[in-house]
Amino acid sequence: MLNKHISAIIMILTCFITCNAQTPIHHWTTHTPGMKVINVEKVNDKIYTATPYEVYYYNTKDNSINKLSKVNGLSDFGISVMRYNQKTGMILIGYSNANIDIIDKNGKIININDVKNKNILVDKTINDIYFIEDMAYVCCGLGIVIIDLTKLEIKDTYVIGENGTYLAINDIVLHNDKFYAATSKGVYYADYNNNNLADFSQWTHDTTLIHSDLNYSEIETFNGELLVNYSENKYKTDTLFIYNGESWDYFSKDNNTVKREIKAYDDRLVFVEQYSLSVINKNYDNIYNFKQIEPFCAIYDQINNIYWIGDKTNSLIKAYHDKTYEYIKYNGPYSNSSFDIKSNGNQIWVASGGYSSTWAKRWLNDGVFYYDNYEWSFINKTNTEACDTISDFVSIAFDPINNSKVYVGSFHKGLLEFENFELKNIYNTTNSSLGELAGYGYVYITGLDFDSKNNLWIANSGTDKRLSVKTSDNKWCAFNIGSSDISKLVVDKNNYVWILNRDGNFIVYNDNNTPSNPADDRQKIISKTAGQGGLPESANCMAVDKNGTMWVGTNDGLALFYSTSKIFQNGSNYDASRILVPRNDGSEQADYLLSGESVMAIAIDEANNLWVGTKNGVFYISNNGLTEYHHFTEENSPLLSNTIQGIAIDDEGNVFFATDKGIISYKAVATKGMKKNSDVVVYPNPVHHDYSGVVGIKNLVPNSLVKITTVDGSFVTHLYSEGGQAVWDCTSIDGNKVAPGVYLIFVSDKTGKETFATKILIK
Repeated sequence: MLNKHISAIIMILTCFITCNAQTPIHHWTTHTPGMKVINVEKVNDKIYTATPYEVYYYNTKDNSINKLSKVNGLSDFGISVMRYNQKTGMILIGYSNANIDIIDKNGKIININDVKNKNILVDKTINDIYFIEDMAYVCCGLGIVIIDLTKLEIKDTYVIGENGTYLAINDIVLHNDKFYAATSKGVYYADYNNNNLADFSQWTHDTTLIHSDLNYSEIETFNGELLVNYSENKYKTDTLFIYNGESWDYFSKDNNTVKREIKAYDDRLVFVEQYSLSVINKNYDNIYNFKQIEPFCAIYDQINNIYWIGDKTNSLIKAYHDKTYEYIKYNGPYSNSSFDIKSNGNQIWVASGGYSSTWAKRWLNDGVFYYDNYEWSFINKTNTEACDTISDFVSIAFDPINNSKVYVGSFHKGLLEFENFELKNIYNTTNSSLGELAGYGYVYITGLDFDSKNNLWIANSGTDKRLSVKTSDNKWCAFNIGSSDISKLVVDKNNYVWILNRDGNFIVYNDNNTPSNPADDRQKIISKTAGQGGLPESANCMAVDKNGTMWVGTNDGLALFYSTSKIFQNGSNYDASRILVPRNDGSEQADYLLSGESVMAIAIDEANNLWVGTKNGVFYISNNGLTEYHHFTEENSPLLSNTIQGIAIDDEGNVFFATDKGIISYKAVATKGMKKNSDVVVYPNPVHHDYSGVVGIKNLVPNSLVKITTVDGSFVTHLYSEGGQAVWDCTSIDGNKVAPGVYLIFVSDKTGKETFATKILIK
């Protein structure tokens, strides 16, 4: 419930980088959760906030929000801490893999990856950062790493565990000329002026502390005394101790609330607790208490006498002393979990659940997320009562007749039907042909797809009849296709239903276009056996291209079935084909397409080319398989992870990659084609002289010819559209950059009937 004193202003703001129609071609956009803020820092007029994924900064002057991510400068993904050094004007960002980014006062980002690249078997997560003048003391799993912020290099490393072993340092502070380190095994101290602190023997384990060998998460100095917090990070288990210079004592035995952060200011001490923010003065009197939140961090803005709070679900909160407050929310998916991702026009839906490799439930209850009109929303137990008892949403299908209707399969309680983003029906054993897992009552829906007659085919794993259909007139029928666990399901151009088995084979089911009459149905197994499909390896995914070819992703690259109609022709060879790609080393040797790659996802764009997701990044290849346009990895691009779990492409050509770390999109060239060249858009227009990207010409009829001339009719160049879009790099036919001026653009489809003319200004 919201506090009754809530300010009338609740700001729902999104970052300025959105994946909209004017997003530059070849531009990346991250789609990460923004609700949870783990660190807050005030830098002049900007409030910098870190989520576990990237950094936002809120401008208090104009209320704008900007984002820093792998797209525009950060070197990594998975932030664990962010701290600001007021003396140098630098912001340090630490990652869970021990990578470090430094943002200097001019906005330049410098990466220090020495600790990340150190090959040691220890959790290297950066837990906190403490500054003394130009030195940053980085607390991490191996010890304390000291960075010289003037030279921008690592100066030293303190490994202070017993006998020089690695010891996780959670926090550090300077108190009375001594370093005090809160560690996973108690508190250690050493003289600040000792020049040999890299020697573990110079550090003393404080055995006078009550419970001296436990995990201490926070340490802070305030009012001339030292405070340290014991934590198991469990409800009501924290204990705060205080040191007066001679002995330790309990600060308050009764307060066992989890303390996520303790920050000292000249006149107050701020406690960030699990469900509140509390503040005490130098007399240890409580002067402020803010509840009904779940904060992870907070800072006190002394100039404006307000608190900036990073919350678990409300992003950034601006809290006043009269306990009024404002929300500043960042838009993004509910979480970074994504098991299935599908597109419908310019709408993207994500199923966030899953099941294990042994077909066991994962009990994920983040629900489904959808991206519509450039904003993310979600449906789960927090806003839909029926979802309170349903977990593991794993499959998605859009009704091709009614675009407002979406079906979502759960690996738990059946099939959910949404219309206009509202839950309308739940289909289970009581109102459909769906069956349940005997003895458990679970209704496992693992795959969904529509055929050309608007019948919805459903993979219903774990029951006697594992294939069901909901016909266009809402009749249900179930079919016995064997006893193997099944997952993904795709209907091909012949209305054959392809169902992926747990063992990496396919069942292909042909209902002879009579779904209500199983008597004339046929099925075949597609396996690795020659003459029975001839797959090169176990299959993981499949997709149908615009020619009707079925592409299959296996653990050894791509296989394809050019004519799926052969599968049920007597005596026909229906084994998979593979494409041989000549090596580019000048030899006469060739390799099978993506041989050696585990292909986990395939999507076909409007140019009929393939986006292929693997455990080694993303490949963009031509439909004939002979040309590789791109191979994106997290090393050579902003891709969040090399492990790709799903791919979806919207009508604007944005390719969404669902990785094991979250979602990111890439603005590609091919867009959905139009029926007429009547609403052609050229962007950007005008083009500034320093623009280094390409110009998009979209809303074209597929395979349109685009001719560009000067205003006096002199030929400049010609282009062909990929799907509904052509791109121009502002060069002439001979490859030279064109001069500033006005250029005419003439568009014609291949019949010459659909024409259009427009112009572009280059200045």
